Amino acid sequence: MRGFWVVAVMMGLSCGGAVAAERLQVPELPGWKMVANVTDRAGETTEMIPQSETSEHWTRRVTVQAFRAVSMSAAAFLEQVVQKTSEVCDGTTAGPSSLGKVSGAEAGTRTVACGRYKGDGKGSFTLHYVIRGREALYVVSRVWRGEPFNTTTMPIAYSELAEWTDYVNAIELCDTSDPNRVCR
Repeated sequence: MRGFWVVAVMMGLSCGGAVAAERLQVPELPGWKMVANVTDRAGETTEMIPQSETSEHWTRRVTVQAFRAVSMSAAAFLEQVVQKTSEVCDGTTAGPSSLGKVSGAEAGTRTVACGRYKGDGKGSFTLHYVIRGREALYVVSRVWRGEPFNTTTMPIAYSELAEWTDYVNAIELCDTSDPNRVCR
């Protein structure tokens, strides 16, 4: 049985004194480790990389975020990601947004390529997956980082992108207060 990391948005008093019931269940990646886990009033962020890499020197990363009090739609978030990426990259391209529903919630995916990040000179390719939950906006980003590249080319193998797609398709939004959205 595949394990899951669970991002539990605990909104405490901001939910009228009740503990949040919504949970984002993200599949574990064998051979990966958690390198950051931050919770504050704005939300939560967890970052994971392969065991053999470091937080300074990595080529693959998964970032899981839950943003509280953000009313943005999945489509708007995916548009904003492209705009923000283009501000910090030399050469940005994006695939079309793919929008739908996950566990009854609005969701979407989009790939964004950064040919060369202005900060460290590396290129990146990211699959963003967003779910507009009832209690938070959830974002899972799966990233490749390496040498700068021409954004008209694909810096990763299509087989790896297929693995990424399978990964995001296994993400679930459950709710401990809803018998139709049971948490594992």
